[in-house]
Amino acid sequence: MRTMAAALLLALSDGQASAPARPLEATVPAYPNVSCPVMGKPISSRLWTDTEFGRIWICCKGCDRKIALDVAAAYKTAYPRTKQLENKLCPVSGKPIEGAAATIDLQGHVVRLHRPECVAVARADAQVVLAKAIAPELVEVGNPTCPVSGKPVEKNRFCVIDGRIVRLATAEALDGARKDPKGTLERALDDAKKAAGK
Repeated sequence: MRTMAAALLLALSDGQASAPARPLEATVPAYPNVSCPVMGKPISSRLWTDTEFGRIWICCKGCDRKIALDVAAAYKTAYPRTKQLENKLCPVSGKPIEGAAATIDLQGHVVRLHRPECVAVARADAQVVLAKAIAPELVEVGNPTCPVSGKPVEKNRFCVIDGRIVRLATAEALDGARKDPKGTLERALDDAKKAAGK
C-alpha cells in the first residue's frame, strides 16, 4: 500500500500524472430576467422575445405580443436595474474602446461599443454581443453554416464549446450540438476555414 502511495506522489511531483481532460460541453450563456414583465410570474427558460434591448424572457405564449406594444416599458420592468460593463474591447468590432465610446443597453447591462456604427449590429446579434462583452475571452469561430443542420446560421443562435462561439441555424441544432459537442466544434472550425479560403 505504501509503495503505491509513494509511486503516486512521485508521479505527481514529476508532473507525470495530470487531471483527466474535461469532456466538451455545448452551453448557451444566458442573462435572463427573473419574472415575466407582463404577468409578473416566473419565466420559462424556453420562452422569450428578442427586442431592441436584447432578449426578454416570458412566462407563456402571448406575452410576446403584449411586450411588442411597448418594448421600452417591458424592458424596464424586466430589467429594473442596469449594470455598467467596463469591457475594454468592442464585442462587435473586436477593437479597443478608447475615449467616449458608444453604449447600448442589453438585458440589464450597459455595453460599451467601439463606434456608434456598432449599435445596429449589436441590437441584431444581442445574445452573442452580450456574451462577448461579459466574457471577452470567448473566441468567434466564424462558421457561416450550421455544423448540425447544414443550413445558413442565424443571428442570436449559437452555443459555446471550449471557449469558442459556434453559430447555429435553429433551436433544434442546439440539441444536436449538446449530443456531439466535439464533432460540432470540428465541423464549425472546418466550415470557417473553408469560408476564409484556407
